[in-house]
Amino acid sequence: MRYWKGSIALSPNQDYPLLRQVLHSGVITHNQLFEFLRMDYCVSSRNAFNNRVLRLVKHGLLIRREQPFVNRDAVYSLSETGTLELAGSGEQFVPSARAKSRFHHSLELNEIHLALKRTGSLVYWVPETEIRSRNDLTSQGYSKYYDAVVIVRLGERDCKFALEYERTPKAARHYFDIRQRIEQEVSVAHFLYLVPNYDLLWFVADRLSECKRAIYVGLLQEFLQQTLMLPVRRTGSPVSMILASVLTQGREAQRTGSLFPGIAV
Repeated sequence: MRYWKGSIALSPNQDYPLLRQVLHSGVITHNQLFEFLRMDYCVSSRNAFNNRVLRLVKHGLLIRREQPFVNRDAVYSLSETGTLELAGSGEQFVPSARAKSRFHHSLELNEIHLALKRTGSLVYWVPETEIRSRNDLTSQGYSKYYDAVVIVRLGERDCKFALEYERTPKAARHYFDIRQRIEQEVSVAHFLYLVPNYDLLWFVADRLSECKRAIYVGLLQEFLQQTLMLPVRRTGSPVSMILASVLTQGREAQRTGSLFPGIAV
Protein backbone atom coordinates (compact mmCIF):
# COMPACT_ATOMS: atom_id res chain seq x y z
CA MET A 1 0.00 0.00 0.00
CA ARG A 2 1.30 3.48 -0.89
CA TYR A 3 0.89 6.48 1.44
CA TRP A 4 0.82 10.20 0.73
CA LYS A 5 4.12 11.96 1.33
CA GLY A 6 4.25 13.20 4.93
CA SER A 7 1.57 10.78 6.13
CA ILE A 8 2.12 8.21 8.86
CA ALA A 9 1.09 4.56 9.08
CA LEU A 10 0.28 3.65 12.68
CA SER A 11 1.12 0.23 14.09
CA PRO A 12 -1.79 -1.40 15.99
CA ASN A 13 0.66 -3.24 18.28
CA GLN A 14 3.07 -0.40 19.03
CA ASP A 15 1.75 3.07 18.11
CA TYR A 16 -1.83 2.68 19.35
CA PRO A 17 -0.87 1.27 22.79
CA LEU A 18 1.55 4.19 23.17
CA LEU A 19 -1.08 6.78 22.22
CA ARG A 20 -3.68 5.15 24.48
CA GLN A 21 -1.32 5.27 27.45
CA VAL A 22 -0.69 8.98 26.92
CA LEU A 23 -4.44 9.58 26.57
CA HIS A 24 -5.31 7.80 29.81
CA SER A 25 -2.43 9.38 31.72
CA GLY A 26 -3.26 12.93 30.64
CA VAL A 27 0.41 13.87 30.86
CA ILE A 28 3.30 11.44 31.17
CA THR A 29 7.10 11.57 31.31
CA HIS A 30 9.32 9.88 28.76
CA ASN A 31 10.56 7.35 31.31
CA GLN A 32 7.08 6.59 32.64
CA LEU A 33 5.81 5.97 29.12
CA PHE A 34 8.69 3.62 28.33
CA GLU A 35 8.13 1.63 31.52
CA PHE A 36 4.40 1.23 30.89
CA LEU A 37 5.01 -0.06 27.37
CA ARG A 38 7.91 -2.28 28.46
CA MET A 39 5.75 -4.00 31.10
CA ASP A 40 2.93 -4.43 28.57
CA TYR A 41 5.38 -6.06 26.11
CA CYS A 42 4.79 -3.34 23.51
CA VAL A 43 8.46 -2.32 23.37
CA SER A 44 11.81 -3.88 24.23
CA SER A 45 14.41 -1.58 22.71
CA ARG A 46 14.91 1.85 24.26
CA ASN A 47 16.29 3.23 20.99
CA ALA A 48 13.30 1.94 19.01
CA PHE A 49 10.97 3.49 21.61
CA ASN A 50 12.78 6.84 21.42
CA ASN A 51 12.49 6.86 17.63
CA ARG A 52 8.82 5.91 17.72
CA VAL A 53 7.98 8.72 20.15
CA LEU A 54 9.97 11.23 18.07
CA ARG A 55 8.08 10.11 14.96
CA LEU A 56 4.71 10.62 16.65
CA VAL A 57 5.78 14.07 17.86
CA LYS A 58 6.96 15.08 14.37
CA HIS A 59 3.63 14.02 12.87
CA GLY A 60 1.67 16.03 15.43
CA LEU A 61 0.05 13.16 17.32
CA LEU A 62 1.96 13.85 20.53
CA ILE A 63 2.87 17.16 22.15
CA ARG A 64 6.30 17.22 23.78
CA ARG A 65 7.18 19.64 26.56
CA GLU A 66 10.52 20.10 28.26
CA GLN A 67 9.97 20.38 32.00
CA PRO A 68 13.35 20.98 33.71
CA PHE A 69 11.82 20.47 37.16
CA VAL A 70 10.71 16.90 36.31
CA ASN A 71 14.12 15.21 36.58
CA ARG A 72 15.07 16.74 33.21
CA ASP A 73 12.63 14.35 31.56
CA ALA A 74 10.45 15.27 28.59
CA VAL A 75 6.71 15.24 29.20
CA TYR A 76 4.05 14.27 26.65
CA SER A 77 0.36 14.84 26.17
CA LEU A 78 -1.93 13.88 23.33
CA SER A 79 -2.60 16.47 20.63
CA GLU A 80 -6.04 17.12 19.17
CA THR A 81 -4.94 15.12 16.12
CA GLY A 82 -3.92 12.20 18.34
CA THR A 83 -7.18 12.38 20.27
CA LEU A 84 -9.22 12.33 17.05
CA GLU A 85 -7.20 9.38 15.78
CA LEU A 86 -8.01 7.34 18.89
CA ALA A 87 -11.66 8.38 18.79
CA GLY A 88 -11.86 7.15 15.20
CA SER A 89 -10.30 3.83 16.20
CA GLY A 90 -13.10 3.16 18.71
CA GLU A 91 -11.35 4.16 21.94
CA GLN A 92 -13.83 4.73 24.78
CA PHE A 93 -13.09 7.95 26.63
CA VAL A 94 -14.40 11.35 27.64
CA PRO A 95 -11.55 13.81 28.32
CA SER A 96 -11.49 15.66 31.62
CA ALA A 97 -11.65 19.44 31.47
CA ARG A 98 -9.29 19.47 34.49
CA ALA A 99 -6.51 17.44 32.83
CA LYS A 100 -4.25 20.35 31.86
CA SER A 101 -4.50 21.93 35.32
CA ARG A 102 -3.51 18.71 37.12
CA PHE A 103 0.02 18.32 35.78
CA HIS A 104 1.75 17.04 38.93
CA HIS A 105 -1.32 15.08 40.00
CA SER A 106 -1.24 13.13 36.73
CA LEU A 107 2.49 12.38 36.91
CA GLU A 108 2.21 11.13 40.49
CA LEU A 109 -0.86 9.05 39.62
CA ASN A 110 1.28 7.43 36.91
CA GLU A 111 3.76 6.44 39.62
CA ILE A 112 0.93 4.84 41.64
CA HIS A 113 -0.17 2.90 38.56
CA LEU A 114 3.41 1.78 37.80
CA ALA A 115 3.98 0.69 41.40
CA LEU A 116 0.96 -1.62 41.18
CA LYS A 117 2.03 -3.02 37.80
CA ARG A 118 5.48 -3.88 39.17
CA THR A 119 3.91 -6.11 41.84
CA GLY A 120 2.38 -8.36 39.19
CA SER A 121 -0.93 -8.29 41.08
CA LEU A 122 -2.65 -5.67 38.93
CA VAL A 123 -5.47 -7.20 36.88
CA TYR A 124 -7.04 -4.05 35.50
CA TRP A 125 -6.74 -0.29 35.90
CA VAL A 126 -9.76 1.72 34.76
CA PRO A 127 -8.51 5.30 34.20
CA GLU A 128 -10.59 8.41 34.77
CA THR A 129 -11.07 8.88 31.01
CA GLU A 130 -12.89 5.53 30.79
CA ILE A 131 -14.82 6.20 34.01
CA ARG A 132 -16.05 9.48 32.53
CA SER A 133 -17.09 7.72 29.34
CA ARG A 134 -19.05 5.12 31.28
CA ASN A 135 -20.63 7.69 33.60
CA ASP A 136 -21.55 10.23 30.91
CA LEU A 137 -22.55 7.94 28.05
CA THR A 138 -24.10 4.85 29.68
CA SER A 139 -26.39 3.90 32.54
CA GLN A 140 -23.76 1.51 33.98
CA GLY A 141 -21.38 4.06 35.46
CA TYR A 142 -20.05 4.89 38.90
CA SER A 143 -21.40 7.46 41.32
CA LYS A 144 -18.22 9.55 41.12
CA TYR A 145 -15.38 10.42 38.75
CA TYR A 146 -12.66 8.46 40.56
CA ASP A 147 -9.00 8.83 39.61
CA ALA A 148 -9.09 5.10 38.85
CA VAL A 149 -10.98 1.93 39.61
CA VAL A 150 -8.50 -0.85 40.31
CA ILE A 151 -8.73 -4.64 40.30
CA VAL A 152 -5.88 -6.60 41.90
CA ARG A 153 -5.33 -10.34 42.33
CA LEU A 154 -4.70 -11.40 45.93
CA GLY A 155 -4.19 -15.13 46.22
CA GLU A 156 -6.92 -16.54 44.01
CA ARG A 157 -9.25 -13.57 44.51
CA ASP A 158 -9.85 -10.49 42.38
CA CYS A 159 -10.36 -7.46 44.63
CA LYS A 160 -11.76 -4.16 43.38
CA PHE A 161 -11.39 -0.68 44.85
CA ALA A 162 -11.85 2.96 43.87
CA LEU A 163 -8.67 5.03 44.06
CA GLU A 164 -8.35 8.75 44.71
CA TYR A 165 -5.10 10.66 44.93
CA GLU A 166 -5.71 13.77 47.01
CA ARG A 167 -2.62 15.86 46.29
CA THR A 168 -4.02 19.07 47.81
CA PRO A 169 -7.01 19.71 50.09
CA LYS A 170 -10.37 20.71 48.66
CA ALA A 171 -12.64 23.30 50.25
CA ALA A 172 -14.54 21.70 53.12
CA ARG A 173 -17.89 21.97 51.32
CA HIS A 174 -16.72 19.58 48.58
CA TYR A 175 -16.27 16.70 51.01
CA PHE A 176 -19.99 16.64 51.83
CA ASP A 177 -20.73 15.93 48.16
CA ILE A 178 -17.97 13.30 48.07
CA ARG A 179 -19.46 11.52 51.10
CA GLN A 180 -22.87 11.46 49.46
CA ARG A 181 -21.54 10.06 46.20
CA ILE A 182 -19.54 7.33 47.90
CA GLU A 183 -22.55 6.34 50.01
CA GLN A 184 -24.54 5.94 46.77
CA GLU A 185 -21.91 3.76 45.07
CA VAL A 186 -23.09 0.27 44.14
CA SER A 187 -20.27 -0.86 41.81
CA VAL A 188 -17.35 -0.63 44.27
CA ALA A 189 -17.11 -1.80 47.88
CA HIS A 190 -13.74 -0.27 48.85
CA PHE A 191 -12.39 3.27 48.67
CA LEU A 192 -8.73 4.26 49.04
CA TYR A 193 -7.44 7.82 49.36
CA LEU A 194 -3.69 8.38 48.98
CA VAL A 195 -2.23 11.66 50.23
CA PRO A 196 1.31 13.11 50.26
CA ASN A 197 1.69 13.94 53.98
CA TYR A 198 0.32 13.30 57.47
CA ASP A 199 -1.40 16.68 57.82
CA LEU A 200 -3.47 16.06 54.71
CA LEU A 201 -4.13 12.49 55.84
CA TRP A 202 -5.70 13.73 59.07
CA PHE A 203 -7.59 16.47 57.17
CA VAL A 204 -9.13 14.06 54.65
CA ALA A 205 -9.87 11.44 57.31
CA ASP A 206 -11.67 14.06 59.38
CA ARG A 207 -13.69 15.49 56.48
CA LEU A 208 -14.84 12.02 55.40
CA SER A 209 -15.31 10.56 58.89
CA GLU A 210 -19.11 10.82 58.80
CA CYS A 211 -19.39 8.75 55.62
CA LYS A 212 -21.50 5.61 56.12
CA ARG A 213 -19.12 3.62 53.91
CA ALA A 214 -15.61 2.59 54.95
CA ILE A 215 -12.99 4.86 53.39
CA TYR A 216 -9.29 4.16 53.93
CA VAL A 217 -6.50 6.73 53.81
CA GLY A 218 -2.76 6.14 53.34
CA LEU A 219 0.45 7.97 52.46
CA LEU A 220 1.63 8.15 48.86
CA GLN A 221 5.33 7.47 49.53
CA GLU A 222 4.51 4.46 51.71
CA PHE A 223 2.27 3.10 48.96
CA LEU A 224 5.03 3.48 46.35
CA GLN A 225 7.31 1.42 48.60
CA GLN A 226 4.84 -1.11 50.03
CA THR A 227 1.87 -1.08 47.58
CA LEU A 228 -0.73 -3.56 48.84
CA MET A 229 1.07 -3.97 52.17
CA LEU A 230 0.41 -0.28 52.84
CA PRO A 231 -0.82 0.59 56.37
CA VAL A 232 -4.12 2.42 55.96
CA ARG A 233 -6.38 4.13 58.44
CA ARG A 234 -10.14 3.93 58.18
CA THR A 235 -11.83 7.33 58.46
CA GLY A 236 -13.42 7.76 61.86
CA SER A 237 -11.08 5.21 63.47
CA PRO A 238 -7.55 5.46 64.91
CA VAL A 239 -6.81 1.83 64.03
CA SER A 240 -4.47 0.99 61.13
CA MET A 241 -4.86 -2.04 58.88
CA ILE A 242 -2.93 -3.46 55.95
CA LEU A 243 -4.56 -2.64 52.61
CA ALA A 244 -4.39 -6.22 51.33
CA SER A 245 -6.17 -7.42 54.46
CA VAL A 246 -8.91 -4.80 54.01
CA LEU A 247 -9.47 -5.89 50.41
CA THR A 248 -9.52 -9.62 51.10
CA GLN A 249 -11.80 -9.26 54.12
CA GLY A 250 -14.17 -7.25 51.99
CA ARG A 251 -14.07 -9.88 49.23
CA GLU A 252 -15.00 -12.55 51.78
CA ALA A 253 -17.72 -10.29 53.14
CA GLN A 254 -19.33 -10.01 49.71
CA ARG A 255 -19.51 -13.84 49.58
CA THR A 256 -21.04 -14.17 53.05
CA GLY A 257 -23.37 -11.19 52.80
CA SER A 258 -21.69 -8.82 55.28
CA LEU A 259 -19.90 -5.90 53.67
CA PHE A 260 -17.27 -5.35 56.36
CA PRO A 261 -16.93 -8.38 58.67
CA GLY A 262 -15.50 -7.64 62.07
CA ILE A 263 -15.64 -3.90 61.48
CA ALA A 264 -18.45 -1.75 62.81
CA VAL A 265 -20.12 0.31 60.12
